Amino acid sequence: MDELTCLRMFLEVARRNSFAGAAQHFGVSRATCSKQIAWLEKSLGVKLLNRTTKQLGLTPAGLQVLENGSDLVQRYDDMHESVSDLSGDVAGVVRVGVPPSFGTRRLLPVIKDFHAHYPDVQIAQSLLTVRKHETFIEQGLDVGIIIVPVLKDASFIAIPLAEAPQALVASPAYLASVAPIQHPRDLMRCKCLVNWNKSPTGAWNFTGPEGPVSVRVQGPLRADFGDALKEAALAGMGISMHPYYMLAEEIEQGKLQVVLPRYEPPGLYVYAIYSSRKNLPMRVQVFLDFLKAWAKTPKSWDKPRTDA
Repeated sequence: MDELTCLRMFLEVARRNSFAGAAQHFGVSRATCSKQIAWLEKSLGVKLLNRTTKQLGLTPAGLQVLENGSDLVQRYDDMHESVSDLSGDVAGVVRVGVPPSFGTRRLLPVIKDFHAHYPDVQIAQSLLTVRKHETFIEQGLDVGIIIVPVLKDASFIAIPLAEAPQALVASPAYLASVAPIQHPRDLMRCKCLVNWNKSPTGAWNFTGPEGPVSVRVQGPLRADFGDALKEAALAGMGISMHPYYMLAEEIEQGKLQVVLPRYEPPGLYVYAIYSSRKNLPMRVQVFLDFLKAWAKTPKSWDKPRTDA
């Protein structure tokens, strides 16, 4: 077997703490993953992992290989990339972490256009739910897409891509079943669908004609991802709050209506983040440049249309 390939597999198993996750990442079977780890252990003459039925653990040798192996693979990739750049060809894999809805609805068209320009570059898209820089690096990602109200972590480089205003929405059927909602305090008598990642205490904040307003809400469903809450709103279960990129088509089609259009929820911003290390691979650089160009284009979903 190829020792470098087996080393990459071990690093991925260590990052994910999972044989199945590493195998899925590389598109191979779990049996192939296990064979590659076993071959690497035999080649090095040491045990790298302590395996039990419930968990994995790195041996002291495994910790050493993880620390040194990551640098070794990175140096090899940098060398390979610099040599490839001399040929003028841009090829390879760019690993991109994205929030689920944005990755599906808004980033895929960008990837399609990017592929038309760089057919030899493959985008490997992964779920990115934790926004800490340490997690971003541990996942082995080249680029991360994050959507936050304020960018706090300065340990990575961030490229602003778009504004992501939020909107409060509900189905016409639900709104027809309740008394008119004219002020945020009216939400306290409504069924509200809360994202506990964004509102762990159930408080929704707005800026309205009289200034900042905060109200504590509750309802039949709480979730830590927005797609479930949006589907619940479409089903008439209550009122939910989302970035407008999740709602544009449904609002324009009349499936959802904006609630309290004069009271704006806190806005969010979309950033592409990447490691500050020097000598980025050319495939990553061209993808970042493509995102920068896309950031300058008008977007149909970056401003709520409350008159739809």
